[in-house]
Amino acid sequence: MAGTAKDYNVTEIVQGPGDLWAIPIASAPTDVAVRLTLASDGTPDATTHPSSVHLGAIMTAITTQVKPKITNIQTDQFEAPIDSYLAELEASIAAEMAQVESQKLQRVLGVGTYSTGTNNNPTSGTAFEQLTWGGTWTVPKICLACISPTRQNPNQYVVSVLYIGVSMSGFALALGRAKAAGYKLQMQGLSDTARTAGQQIGVLYQTLANASGGTPTAKANDPTQIFEGPVDLWLVSPAPTDATMQVTLDATTLTPSTLVHASSAHLGLTEGAVTFSVVPKIELVRADQFDGAVDAYVNSLECKIEATCLSSTMANLAQALGVGNYTLSAGAYAQCTFGGTNQPPAICIAAIGRKRTATTKAVVACLYRVNAASGVTWTAQRAKTSTFKVEFTGQSDTTRTSGRQVGIYHEMM
Repeated sequence: MAGTAKDYNVTEIVQGPGDLWAIPIASAPTDVAVRLTLASDGTPDATTHPSSVHLGAIMTAITTQVKPKITNIQTDQFEAPIDSYLAELEASIAAEMAQVESQKLQRVLGVGTYSTGTNNNPTSGTAFEQLTWGGTWTVPKICLACISPTRQNPNQYVVSVLYIGVSMSGFALALGRAKAAGYKLQMQGLSDTARTAGQQIGVLYQTLANASGGTPTAKANDPTQIFEGPVDLWLVSPAPTDATMQVTLDATTLTPSTLVHASSAHLGLTEGAVTFSVVPKIELVRADQFDGAVDAYVNSLECKIEATCLSSTMANLAQALGVGNYTLSAGAYAQCTFGGTNQPPAICIAAIGRKRTATTKAVVACLYRVNAASGVTWTAQRAKTSTFKVEFTGQSDTTRTSGRQVGIYHEMM
């Protein structure tokens, strides 16, 4: 009797980098043509999929996951399930992104508002990009694709596509000297209720013929958009206005302008990176007729600026405490008293740094209205420098325009 042949085939082992592409829903693969049309270089064909955008360099792997939730059908007559049924299907694409640029952050955040232009900050004709957030409830949808050349033939590709994807991750940037600031992307696939059953969420496939023809779409691998370097924490007072959303900078020092933000204060030296995060909580809308979610909405938005501070002045400790009262008697004492204060003050906090490859240009992450949330811990010891952690949590400023009620990330271009 002949045995069944084993299938040891090393050409079937997949290994290699991929690229992420954001494709407008209107340009996504259709219910009839479910796969992407690739140009000769493996990018989305610009004619079939116009306005596709490359999401830049990737720090680590791109992971596509398709995970069914199977429920067992159990009867009392048998100890094991007698059948099963598909209750839900979740599909996602996740990666750690490398390029810190306002429009790319907007695609990851999902609920932010991106804009670009020129202004007088800090000098006339300065080009800028900016991302604001707060007060927007609609979750934008895009088609997301991962395209990876095969190890054996770089002209053939493994491709995953989510026809309708929503961002679930927001972003958290560790802005510091020790390592480049990457951020995580996670896109969740929704069911397209207009598509045929069995192909409503996405597709995973491998091409078996070399890509050829078509109109290539340009990639956007730009090392200048990778941020690494120190930033400074500032209490900005008065805060930027609803009309002038950016922190106005001095042209020479790239610090808050004393003409516009006259009462601003620097919070001193920091240990390690300053972490800036904007994380929406996205809720999925499910319908019993479909295995995947059919829509999404914003439940809440959590925004923070966090750091470990070294400059333990009484003024800084009072700012970190939030509910303390700072007083100074020149030449005699500086103090922070606490206890009996019910209403914590709202302040504006910004992290400001210089671009790694263009040190005359600044990046600014600002939360317009925050409370200090972490309290203070002061330690006196010989072995280690005393530090204290600050955690500033953003609030909605109800007097500002929707789409920019909580904060801004802006950069000089």
